[in-house]
Amino acid sequence: MLCIPLLLLAAATAAACWQAGKTAQENRDCDAQIQMKPMQEDRALPMDLTGLQSQYPDIVGWITVAGLGVDYPVVQGADNSFYLEHTAEKKYNRLGSLFLDFRANRDFSDFNSVVYGHRMKSGRMFGQLERLRERAAFDRITEGALHLPGKTCRLEIFAVVAADSHSEFYQYIFPTPQSRRAHLEMIQAHAIFYRDIGVTADDKLVALSTCSYEYEGARTLVIARIA
Repeated sequence: MLCIPLLLLAAATAAACWQAGKTAQENRDCDAQIQMKPMQEDRALPMDLTGLQSQYPDIVGWITVAGLGVDYPVVQGADNSFYLEHTAEKKYNRLGSLFLDFRANRDFSDFNSVVYGHRMKSGRMFGQLERLRERAAFDRITEGALHLPGKTCRLEIFAVVAADSHSEFYQYIFPTPQSRRAHLEMIQAHAIFYRDIGVTADDKLVALSTCSYEYEGARTLVIARIA
């Protein structure tokens, strides 16, 4: 049996209680983001983001991938740092938000729109993207949804890639059809798993990016076509 001085035991207990309280608050803040989701009386109609955006103007959309437990607002800040540790309500929170790269068009009209999110051990945010690096999960989970003002688009998942955080997968400027085709070829060449759904240089992509831990700067990207 370990003998711990009472003062140290009291301090350790207090620290553990403080950390538990902090974690509970972080989870409540995360739940508050989920609960922002506008109610849809008719699932066939687009989600109404108007009221949400009037209150939180940094919200640009909402992403749902039911098979991965992803169901969150997507924000866009003035940089790629703020929403790493803030909710869509701009409250400090280590869970952060899902956020669109600050250089991208907020209407997802770019060829390659990158959305970032933390890989939480609890599975929150993008904590379950890693599951698509397993064949069974990749074969089963093929779609998600991107809700934008006035419309809802399908996300057709076609690739999962392991990459460095400074790699070409994060490129956002594609001035020619040739550059877009080269990007698609790179995705296929480096994909852990790839599904041929006939993606072309005229399509729009969303890359969902989160941390991986094979090496410093490792990332997992789940790539989908907006349909």
